[in-house]
Amino acid sequence: MRIGHPEILMNMSPTTHPQDRTPPLRRKRGKGEAAGAPVMFPPDPDPETGWQPPLPLAQDLRQTTAGLHERTETLLGLPDSIADRADYMAWLGHYLALYEPLENRMAAFDGWRDLGPFDPDPGHSRRLIRDLDDLGIDARRLGRAPAAVCPSLANFAQALGARYVLEGSALGGKVILRHLQARIGDAIGPATAFFGGPSHPEAGHWRTFKAALDRFGDEHPDERADVLAGAAATFMALLEWFTPFMAERRA
Repeated sequence: MRIGHPEILMNMSPTTHPQDRTPPLRRKRGKGEAAGAPVMFPPDPDPETGWQPPLPLAQDLRQTTAGLHERTETLLGLPDSIADRADYMAWLGHYLALYEPLENRMAAFDGWRDLGPFDPDPGHSRRLIRDLDDLGIDARRLGRAPAAVCPSLANFAQALGARYVLEGSALGGKVILRHLQARIGDAIGPATAFFGGPSHPEAGHWRTFKAALDRFGDEHPDERADVLAGAAATFMALLEWFTPFMAERRA
């Protein structure tokens, strides 16, 4: 998938995420957040010129890709879309088919070590392969997504945008897994590495990753558009790859 300008990609989805409908003066403290939790304000405009600094990159990514994020969640319909062991195996195989070539493209770029304590390999594919092995499936025999489906990722900034999507999608994995274990836990056994996530605490890792995104945006302002484009293209790849999969399963 060739990556175009982020505004063109965003125009393909007019949907706005409910959490991003708050007027831009401030982000209200969310329900359940501690009283001392930071309340985010946008940078103040220059009083003389009226120029307003850009949003922190992580916040810009969230707002810019909100419609695509919502479309993807609606399409996948997890955890309800997985009803039994056969469903679970099919889903893991379909995720692997896209994630492995995408992660290989991401890992090919230098820059991850400079960004922070991040492994060039996010590890999602390795966890998928481990789960499939626990379920008795040789992942090497499974097909992979055509190269044209994966975002092309022309540079590190676009790869960083792609990783934003994968890291963000992993945040809800444990919630999905709890629902699945309550319904089909005996059927899937120990094959829980993908939805269970990495061994490090996801919340802390996500905060560290968002801070690294913001640093990158500050240090490389001319590459912000590529980060946004990489994230948008990754959401589009997920939609393209899973739409026929979901249509077949719902038929």
